[in-house]
Amino acid sequence: MSLWRACALSLVALAGSASAQTEMRRVGPVCQLPADPEAYGVPPAAQLAPRPEARRAAPDCDPATEGARFQVTYTGFPPGAEASFQEAVDIWSCRIRSSQVIRVAASWAPLERSTLGSAGPVLYRNFPGAPLRDVWYASALADDLARRDLGDGAADIEAIFNSDFASWHIGSGPPPDGLYDLTTVVLHELGHGLGFIGALTVEGRVGRVGPDVSGFPFSYDLYTFDAGGTPLLDARAYPDGSTALANALTGDVTFQGPATQQAIGSPLPLHSPDPFVPGGSYSHLAETAYPANTPDGLMTPFIARNEFVTEPGTAVCAVLGDVGWTLAGDCAARVGEVAPPSSGELVVEQIGANPFSETTRLRLSSSQTATLSVTLVDVLGRVVQSLGSQRVTGGQPWTLTVDGRGLASGAYFVVVAGDASTVVPLTVAR
Repeated sequence: MSLWRACALSLVALAGSASAQTEMRRVGPVCQLPADPEAYGVPPAAQLAPRPEARRAAPDCDPATEGARFQVTYTGFPPGAEASFQEAVDIWSCRIRSSQVIRVAASWAPLERSTLGSAGPVLYRNFPGAPLRDVWYASALADDLARRDLGDGAADIEAIFNSDFASWHIGSGPPPDGLYDLTTVVLHELGHGLGFIGALTVEGRVGRVGPDVSGFPFSYDLYTFDAGGTPLLDARAYPDGSTALANALTGDVTFQGPATQQAIGSPLPLHSPDPFVPGGSYSHLAETAYPANTPDGLMTPFIARNEFVTEPGTAVCAVLGDVGWTLAGDCAARVGEVAPPSSGELVVEQIGANPFSETTRLRLSSSQTATLSVTLVDVLGRVVQSLGSQRVTGGQPWTLTVDGRGLASGAYFVVVAGDASTVVPLTVAR
């Protein structure tokens, strides 16, 4: 028998902000233990890949100067379980870099029998230092990008694990037969808390950016594509609230950003079954591509009894690099330094009227592959239109339309951001 980690999004609160525009929300993914996980194709322990005999001593760097400092508040953990949780924390502390302390609130408490535990990030958008407007970033990452603690001491990641679950392996080394390794599970859940998680979901047969994130994506969503290479955030192909987006999310879905392209050289297949499994689909690597007991098997939606993962793999590290983290230690060595693309590679052509009264058109092209996000802002910097996101490649320009019919006369700016950036002034004249 094996364990299914289905980390379902539950965005539950909107809190105060660090500035007039900064917004914060909470995410609580819930991990459930199904009655018959083998029905989902999870291999029994006898079929697992060979596993290492031990984890290296962790942390294997100085987190204060070479990695990230974690501060965990433990509630109710027995000493052994606390030590197993801390072992996962210590591994992550030398795989990413952060200028800010990453705060984790961890509780060991009774949950429903079918629930293993939960963990997820607080989210921020439009904070000072945010790379893109109206994109949600995991709190720990947002703190680093902002160079300050946006939550004023509040937890960045919140986690609860089931104290009534009887099949935990609590301790160092591989788990005995029939048990689930707590450190491996915590290592997985902290990966979600650091930003390995997306906003796209399916409700019924309708695909949504949400459900409760105001229709705006997470940084993870910027690099997800259908089988043909069309971004899932391309509002022309996959409008928010459409069956087209639902169909895409239950087809062949991949993840590919600059870091994954450099480290892997091809798109990463994501778990995308039909029907969509809330929390299991999309925010995990495909089990068929990344077997149990392998480093990249860490972030698949299933874990087998006896599975023992000691390290995030190259694909896992690269995804975190693409969502915004500066990598450290083995992650940095696996992925390498990803050079930021030059904005000079981007060409924006005005192919419609300017000034204009109703609509105008722009054509964007890039000599290098680039994922771009485009918004229209007014002179106060307020977003008045989201014009979508697109993956642009050489020879395949992106033509977009700006609709000015609902706008007041005046000056506006098209802001192009992502792998390349520029600003184009426009004027609405009646």
